[in-house]
Amino acid sequence: MVEFYEMPAISPTMEVGSLVAWKVAEGDPFESGTVLAEIGTDKANMEAEIFEDGVLIKQLIAEGDEVPPGFPIAIWGESGDEDISSLLEAFAQKKAEGMSAPSAASEPASPAPAATTAAPTPPRPMATMDIGSVKRSWMGDTLDASFMDPPGDLRLGQRGERIAASPLARKIARELGVNLRHVQGTGPGGRIVRADVESAPPTRLTSTSPSHVSGGVQVRNSPMRKTIARRLLASHQDIPTFFLTAVLEMDALVEMRASIKASNPDSRVSYNDFVVKATAHALADHPEVNASWGEESITQHTRVDIGVAVAIEGGLITPVVRGADGKSLEDINGEIRDLATRAKALRLKPEEYTGSTFTISNLGMFGIEQFTAIINPPEAAILAVGGIQQEMVMRDGIWTGAHRMRVTMTCDHRVIDGAVGAGFLQTLRGYVENPQTLSPASEES
Repeated sequence: MVEFYEMPAISPTMEVGSLVAWKVAEGDPFESGTVLAEIGTDKANMEAEIFEDGVLIKQLIAEGDEVPPGFPIAIWGESGDEDISSLLEAFAQKKAEGMSAPSAASEPASPAPAATTAAPTPPRPMATMDIGSVKRSWMGDTLDASFMDPPGDLRLGQRGERIAASPLARKIARELGVNLRHVQGTGPGGRIVRADVESAPPTRLTSTSPSHVSGGVQVRNSPMRKTIARRLLASHQDIPTFFLTAVLEMDALVEMRASIKASNPDSRVSYNDFVVKATAHALADHPEVNASWGEESITQHTRVDIGVAVAIEGGLITPVVRGADGKSLEDINGEIRDLATRAKALRLKPEEYTGSTFTISNLGMFGIEQFTAIINPPEAAILAVGGIQQEMVMRDGIWTGAHRMRVTMTCDHRVIDGAVGAGFLQTLRGYVENPQTLSPASEES
C-alpha cells in the first residue's frame, strides 16, 4: 500500500503552502503523530503531522517550494521497498500536463513516458476548495492547476512550441516580469526551474508595459502579503464605512500607571494594556458593537475576543486575547507579550489569530497621533489608537498642560449607526478617564 501525502490546509486563509523543512528523510520510518514537515502559510509556520505508521518513501517537492493545499508532496507506504512506479508515473504525467509540483529538484528519476504507462493508483480524494476566484480540486488524478499557467508568451517559444518549465518557474516568471524564452534552463533536459527564473533579468511581459521603467528592486509578494492585500481590498470595497474620532483625557491613567510602576518596579503593564482592558469593558456594555454582519442576520457576540494588531516581518497579524473583559491588566499584558513574541517567530496556531470579535491597532508607540484603520472582516469595527500627547487645554478659564490621546473607530454602517458608535466611544472614554475601574484592586473586589 502506497499513497500520496498531500499539502495540508493548515490555515483558514492558506492559498499555498511553502515547504520550510522536511522533518523526516526519505527511507525513514515514522509513527502516527510524527511531524513530517514544517509548512509555511500566509501567517505562520506550522507542523504537518501524519496519523499513520509507515515509511516516507519519496519526497516530491524540495524545501522552499510552494504548492496549493491538496497537492501531493510525498509518497509514503508500509515499507521502504514497495513499488511506487504507478504514483511516480501519475506525478510525471501531471507535470507533463502543466500540473506538476513546482521544481525540478523534486522530479522522480527517469519516469517512463506517460503515454506508455499503466493506469496509476489514484490517491484518496479531497474536497474541492474555492480560493479567491480560482477553484482548485484534487479528485483522483485531476488537479485543476490552471492558476499556475502564465500568459502564453511565457510558455511558448518563438515557433509556438511549449517551453519546458516547472509551473512554479512560470508563476514566478509572471510575477517578476521574466520572459521564459530568454531563460536558460538548468534542470533535467534543459527544463527551466525556479532558480533559473529568479536569477534572470526581468523583461517586459507585453507591449503595454511602460517604456520608461525607473530603477528599483522587485520584492516578490509573500503569501502573507497577498492575503493582506486581498482581504483588505475586499474590506475596503465591500464594507460601507464611516469614522468616529474621540479625544480622551489621559492624566488619570498616566498617573495610575506611574503608581503601579512605583509600587511594583517589575510590572510591565503598558498603556496599550489599559486600552485593551477598557475597550473590552466597553464592548461588553455595547454588544451591538461587538458584532458581525451577515446577509440574513447580525451576530452580537457573547464573548469579547479582541484582536491586537502586531507588526511582523513582511506584514501584520492580529493575535486574539479571548475573554478580554474578564482578565486583569497583568494577565492581558502577559498574554499579549507571549502572543506577539510567537507571532514574530511565526509560531502562532490558527486558533490564536482567528475568530476575534473586535480589533485594536495601536501606532502610538511609533509617534503617530491619529490615523484610520481598515476593518478586519467579519468584524463590524476596528479602533485605531494614537499616541499620548501633552497639550495645552483650557480648564476653568486657565490654560494648563494635559495628557490626551486620540482614537478613531472605523465602523461598518450596516451594523453600527453613528449614534451607536458614539455611545460606545462615550463608554470607552468613561473607562479610560476613570482608570480605577480597571485597576487590579477593583477586579478582585
